[in-house]
Amino acid sequence: MTSYSNRSYDCSMARVSKKSLDPDVEKRMFALFWRSLSRIGTAEEMADFFADLLGKNEQIMLAKRYTIAVLLSKRKNYQQIVTAINVSPSTINSVANWLKNLKPATKKILDRHLKDEAWGQFFDKIEAILDAPPPIFAYPNQKSALGKAKFKASMARSTRSVLR
Repeated sequence: MTSYSNRSYDCSMARVSKKSLDPDVEKRMFALFWRSLSRIGTAEEMADFFADLLGKNEQIMLAKRYTIAVLLSKRKNYQQIVTAINVSPSTINSVANWLKNLKPATKKILDRHLKDEAWGQFFDKIEAILDAPPPIFAYPNQKSALGKAKFKASMARSTRSVLR
């Protein structure tokens, strides 16, 4: 069983007591916790469980960190992620470090999620956000060039959406 105390990165959301647990108790606690999570049936049941277990900010941060992992896996850069989901570069960096140390099972899960149609539609929304024009154009032809690029990106999204 995996214990967070064995991890070499810091993606923690909440503070943990400095008092350590007995290693056998900790191992058993995690084994039972992971087994319990694996038995949650539907997405709705999982949502209800985590809504009860976690505070609103913890839920948001957990979802954002996973979304960052997916976006980094899709080769989005830090600035695009900052713009799209309002997180700090340091949060992105923490997730990037986590991605470097993925276990094979986690990598397989993430790869499977990248192929999910719902994520594809989400990426289209992210790209639409990124296509929003900057507030000021330095040169007159900048707006025209940006408009053409946005039109091409919009057409590509439409095509992907139809093909799904």
